[in-house]
Amino acid sequence: MLALSLSIALALFFFLALVVLAVKQFNGQEMKRRLDSFREETEEEEEPGEDDLKKIPLYQRTVGRLLAHVMEFLSHFAPSSMPRLMEQRIMLAGKQGIWKVRTVVGLWFFSMVFFGLLGFYYTAKNPMDTLHGLCVVWGSFLFGALLPFGIFNHIIRKRQDLIVRQLPDVLDLLSISVQAGLSLDGAMRKVVERMEGPLIDEFRRMLRDTRMGMTRRRSMQLMAKRCDVQDVYLFVMSVVQSERLGASMSDTLVIQADNMRDLRRQRARTQAMKAPVKMVFPLVFCIFPAIFVVVLLPSLISLMQTMGK
Repeated sequence: MLALSLSIALALFFFLALVVLAVKQFNGQEMKRRLDSFREETEEEEEPGEDDLKKIPLYQRTVGRLLAHVMEFLSHFAPSSMPRLMEQRIMLAGKQGIWKVRTVVGLWFFSMVFFGLLGFYYTAKNPMDTLHGLCVVWGSFLFGALLPFGIFNHIIRKRQDLIVRQLPDVLDLLSISVQAGLSLDGAMRKVVERMEGPLIDEFRRMLRDTRMGMTRRRSMQLMAKRCDVQDVYLFVMSVVQSERLGASMSDTLVIQADNMRDLRRQRARTQAMKAPVKMVFPLVFCIFPAIFVVVLLPSLISLMQTMGK
């Protein structure tokens, strides 16, 4: 009963804290609404026509839109620093323009509250001491808060691995195109037309920024920031330095392509050296027991029959 009472008090305290936080955020609602209107004007897309609506799945037109509005409402209860953090995660995941920051923040808040309520329900159904009950409730809240970040980290790591694998091939094509007489922008356009992947998407966005009036140096630095990969930083730094010093772009790209191929070989050797260590556990727990059963079991049976006689 004591654990149940403390859990109820803890839930009430958490609810009151959320109410206070909501009141503070709604005080500046008018200013936020005006700022959001200016922000949404820059990202506003054309309204879909009747034919376009038929192509959208029914789930996205009904339940999906309702859930998006619910998550946007829940995002108001999240800390003020969470939208900026989620915006950075969305950028590193390559989902800018696809995932909305408010929706993701609302999903984070919903995950934290949902798992917290599950922990509270578990402590209410299973009586336990006070310390154990508090640990279960707070551990559930912590797990719900960290779960979206774990999913984001998995998506970001997978995307960065694809970028690292694709970069040497892209640099080879760039160096060949520049040696054939194309400019760097023309070579990038050829690569974008003939290849697909997360790195190609970043090149496409970089070219679009350049066409909109941004300098190549600035657009490439933003591309490296969105990728957040050391190899891309090295490539961007070498290209920017080559342009600043007036060095040959073809020589720079050839050197970078050779370096990236060497790095890929070193990574492959590193993964190959890790393979024997990773094979120990499957061998010991899966393969060796089956071999022992097949090889030693008949001998043990015959030995037991002989000893019995």
